[in-house]
Amino acid sequence: MNRALSAEQVQQYETTGVVFPVSAISSNELNYFQDSFNRIETFAGGRQKYTAQPHLFFAWAWKLATLPRLLDAAEDLLGPELVIDSTLLLCKYPHDPAFAPWHQDGIRSALYMTPSVSAWIALSDATRENGCMRVIPGSHRHGRIAHLETDAENSLFGPTEEIRVEVDEDQAQYVTLVAGESSFHHSNIVHGSPPNRSDTKRISLIVRFVTPLFQHRRATFPVVQARGNGDLGTLQAVETLPCGDIEECFHRWQAFVLATPRLGRDPEEVKRQ
Repeated sequence: MNRALSAEQVQQYETTGVVFPVSAISSNELNYFQDSFNRIETFAGGRQKYTAQPHLFFAWAWKLATLPRLLDAAEDLLGPELVIDSTLLLCKYPHDPAFAPWHQDGIRSALYMTPSVSAWIALSDATRENGCMRVIPGSHRHGRIAHLETDAENSLFGPTEEIRVEVDEDQAQYVTLVAGESSFHHSNIVHGSPPNRSDTKRISLIVRFVTPLFQHRRATFPVVQARGNGDLGTLQAVETLPCGDIEECFHRWQAFVLATPRLGRDPEEVKRQ
C-alpha cells in the first residue's frame, strides 16, 4: 500500500474531520482535466454549474475520480476496500451569488450511516474570495444534527437541507486549495461555502468514497469498485467504463439527469444546459 497521508494527517482528520491540502493531480494532468471541463461548458452553452455523477458518463471524470494518489489517501482513511458511491462536478462562476448552506453530507443518501469520506478536488484555485468550502472543525464528533429542507434563493444545490441550529461562523476554517490539490472531509462535519465574489471560476470535483458495508444505499445508479475485491452484496457495480466523444457523453448525461429524480437540479435548468 502506498501511503498518501502521514500519521499526523490521519490524526488531524480524526480530530478535526478534515485534512488538507493533499496532492491529487500532477501539473501535467491538470491542463487535461481543465480542458475537459471547458469542453463540457461548450456543449452546455457556456455555463455548467452542477454536473451530477460525471464519472459515469465522461472518461476524463472517471480518470480523475480514480487517480492513484486520490485512492491512496482515501485508503489511508477507510481501508483497502474502496467504493465510489457518487461524484459531483461544481463550478462557481465569477460574482455568482450561489452558495452552499451549512449542512452535513448524506441527509438524503444515508451516506453518514456507513464508513465514508468525501474528497474535494480543486480544478482551479479555491480561495476565500471565490467561495471555497468552509468547515467547523471537530463538529463531526457531535453526530447528526437536525436539518430543515429549504429552497433558499441561490442555493448551489437547489432544494436541499440545511442544519437547524445557528453556526458560529467565527469558528469556521476556510479550506483553501491550489489547483491540483484536494481535501478530505467526514460526512458529519458541518460545512458550506459562500458566494464567489471574485473574477475567477471555482471548479471542483467531489468524490464520495464508501466501503462494501454500505448495503442500505438508496441510490439506483451503480457504484465503482475502485479498490479491493470484496463482496459488494446488493451494490450494483459499473460494468463498462464511459466512452464516446464529448457531445455523445454530454447528451447521455443530460438524459440521465432528466430521468433521475432528486439529483438536486431543476429539470428546466438541465434542459437549458
